[in-house]
Amino acid sequence: MNSKNKFIFAVSGVILVFVIWVYWVSTSPSEGAKSMVTFVTIDNLIDDYENERVRLGGRIQDGSIQISKSNLLDVHFMLDQGDESVKVHYSKTRPDLFKNGVEVIVEGVYTGGIFKADMLQTKCASRYEGDLRDESEYSMEEVEI
Repeated sequence: MNSKNKFIFAVSGVILVFVIWVYWVSTSPSEGAKSMVTFVTIDNLIDDYENERVRLGGRIQDGSIQISKSNLLDVHFMLDQGDESVKVHYSKTRPDLFKNGVEVIVEGVYTGGIFKADMLQTKCASRYEGDLRDESEYSMEEVEI
Protein backbone atom coordinates (compact mmCIF):
# COMPACT_ATOMS: atom_id res chain seq x y z
CA MET A 1 0.00 0.00 0.00
CA ASN A 2 1.53 3.30 -1.06
CA SER A 3 1.36 6.54 0.92
CA LYS A 4 -1.52 8.01 -1.16
CA ASN A 5 -3.74 5.00 -0.39
CA LYS A 6 -2.78 5.13 3.30
CA PHE A 7 -3.79 8.81 3.43
CA ILE A 8 -7.16 8.16 1.75
CA PHE A 9 -7.77 5.21 4.08
CA ALA A 10 -6.95 7.33 7.17
CA VAL A 11 -9.20 10.23 6.07
CA SER A 12 -12.03 7.81 5.28
CA GLY A 13 -11.64 6.25 8.74
CA VAL A 14 -11.79 9.62 10.48
CA ILE A 15 -14.92 10.60 8.52
CA LEU A 16 -16.58 7.26 9.33
CA VAL A 17 -15.81 7.62 13.05
CA PHE A 18 -17.19 11.19 13.01
CA VAL A 19 -20.43 10.11 11.27
CA ILE A 20 -20.93 7.23 13.73
CA TRP A 21 -20.27 9.56 16.68
CA VAL A 22 -22.81 12.15 15.43
CA TYR A 23 -25.41 9.42 14.92
CA TRP A 24 -24.80 7.97 18.39
CA VAL A 25 -24.99 11.35 20.14
CA SER A 26 -28.18 12.22 18.24
CA THR A 27 -30.03 8.98 18.94
CA SER A 28 -28.87 7.91 22.39
CA PRO A 29 -27.70 10.87 24.47
CA SER A 30 -26.81 10.50 28.12
CA GLU A 31 -29.06 11.56 31.02
CA GLY A 32 -32.32 10.11 29.77
CA ALA A 33 -32.59 11.69 26.34
CA LYS A 34 -32.31 15.31 27.50
CA SER A 35 -30.48 16.67 24.47
CA MET A 36 -33.19 16.27 21.81
CA VAL A 37 -36.54 17.58 23.06
CA THR A 38 -39.70 18.42 21.13
CA PHE A 39 -41.16 21.91 21.59
CA VAL A 40 -44.97 21.50 21.89
CA THR A 41 -48.10 23.50 22.66
CA ILE A 42 -50.23 22.80 25.73
CA ASP A 43 -53.00 21.39 23.47
CA ASN A 44 -50.57 18.86 21.97
CA LEU A 45 -49.02 18.13 25.36
CA ILE A 46 -52.27 16.99 26.94
CA ASP A 47 -53.42 15.01 23.89
CA ASP A 48 -50.23 13.42 22.57
CA TYR A 49 -47.20 13.79 24.83
CA GLU A 50 -48.08 12.43 28.29
CA ASN A 51 -45.05 10.75 29.93
CA GLU A 52 -42.68 12.04 27.21
CA ARG A 53 -39.94 14.61 27.65
CA VAL A 54 -40.96 17.91 26.00
CA ARG A 55 -40.40 21.64 26.12
CA LEU A 56 -43.15 24.26 26.62
CA GLY A 57 -43.17 28.01 26.37
CA GLY A 58 -45.65 30.46 27.82
CA ARG A 59 -46.36 33.15 30.37
CA ILE A 60 -46.59 32.65 34.15
CA GLN A 61 -50.20 33.28 35.17
CA ASP A 62 -50.52 36.27 37.52
CA GLY A 63 -50.98 35.21 41.14
CA SER A 64 -50.32 31.53 40.47
CA ILE A 65 -46.82 31.20 41.97
CA GLN A 66 -46.89 29.05 45.12
CA ILE A 67 -43.58 28.54 46.91
CA SER A 68 -43.42 25.76 49.49
CA LYS A 69 -42.82 26.94 53.04
CA SER A 70 -40.88 23.77 53.94
CA ASN A 71 -38.62 23.82 50.84
CA LEU A 72 -38.09 27.25 49.26
CA LEU A 73 -36.81 25.66 46.03
CA ASP A 74 -40.14 23.87 45.50
CA VAL A 75 -42.59 25.96 43.42
CA HIS A 76 -45.89 25.40 41.61
CA PHE A 77 -47.29 27.84 39.05
CA MET A 78 -49.68 27.97 36.09
CA LEU A 79 -48.19 28.34 32.62
CA ASP A 80 -50.49 30.08 30.10
CA GLN A 81 -50.41 29.72 26.33
CA GLY A 82 -53.27 31.70 24.85
CA ASP A 83 -56.49 30.23 26.31
CA GLU A 84 -54.79 27.03 27.53
CA SER A 85 -52.88 26.56 30.78
CA VAL A 86 -51.08 23.79 32.64
CA LYS A 87 -49.87 23.44 36.22
CA VAL A 88 -46.06 23.27 36.48
CA HIS A 89 -43.97 21.92 39.35
CA TYR A 90 -40.30 22.91 39.58
CA SER A 91 -37.88 22.21 42.43
CA LYS A 92 -34.52 23.70 41.56
CA THR A 93 -33.03 27.17 41.77
CA ARG A 94 -35.22 29.68 39.93
CA PRO A 95 -33.85 32.41 37.64
CA ASP A 96 -33.67 35.94 39.08
CA LEU A 97 -36.32 37.21 36.64
CA PHE A 98 -38.87 34.53 37.66
CA LYS A 99 -42.09 36.34 38.64
CA ASN A 100 -45.75 36.72 37.67
CA GLY A 101 -46.40 37.55 34.01
CA VAL A 102 -42.90 36.63 32.78
CA GLU A 103 -42.43 34.50 29.66
CA VAL A 104 -40.66 31.22 30.45
CA ILE A 105 -39.55 28.00 28.78
CA VAL A 106 -39.85 24.80 30.80
CA GLU A 107 -38.59 21.33 29.98
CA GLY A 108 -39.73 18.11 31.61
CA VAL A 109 -42.47 15.46 31.63
CA TYR A 110 -46.28 15.85 31.80
CA THR A 111 -47.75 13.24 34.14
CA GLY A 112 -51.08 13.09 35.97
CA GLY A 113 -52.17 16.61 35.04
CA ILE A 114 -48.95 18.28 36.23
CA PHE A 115 -45.94 19.24 34.14
CA LYS A 116 -42.89 18.24 36.20
CA ALA A 117 -40.14 20.54 34.96
CA ASP A 118 -36.43 20.01 35.56
CA MET A 119 -35.35 23.02 33.47
CA LEU A 120 -36.79 26.54 33.73
CA GLN A 121 -35.58 29.50 31.73
CA THR A 122 -36.97 33.03 31.73
CA LYS A 123 -37.10 34.99 28.52
CA CYS A 124 -34.48 37.72 28.39
CA ALA A 125 -36.12 41.08 27.93
CA SER A 126 -34.47 43.50 25.53
CA ARG A 127 -35.28 46.30 27.95
CA TYR A 128 -35.78 46.10 31.69
CA GLU A 129 -38.60 48.01 33.35
CA GLY A 130 -36.36 49.33 36.12
CA ASP A 131 -32.79 49.39 37.25
CA LEU A 132 -32.06 45.91 38.64
CA ARG A 133 -29.41 47.33 40.97
CA ASP A 134 -32.04 49.37 42.84
CA GLU A 135 -33.30 47.15 45.69
CA SER A 136 -36.41 49.29 46.20
CA GLU A 137 -37.78 48.00 42.87
CA TYR A 138 -37.51 44.31 43.82
CA SER A 139 -40.85 42.58 44.35
CA MET A 140 -40.58 40.07 47.18
CA GLU A 141 -44.34 39.43 47.41
CA GLU A 142 -44.02 35.86 46.10
CA VAL A 143 -41.46 34.83 48.72
CA GLU A 144 -42.92 34.00 52.11
CA ILE A 145 -40.23 33.20 54.64
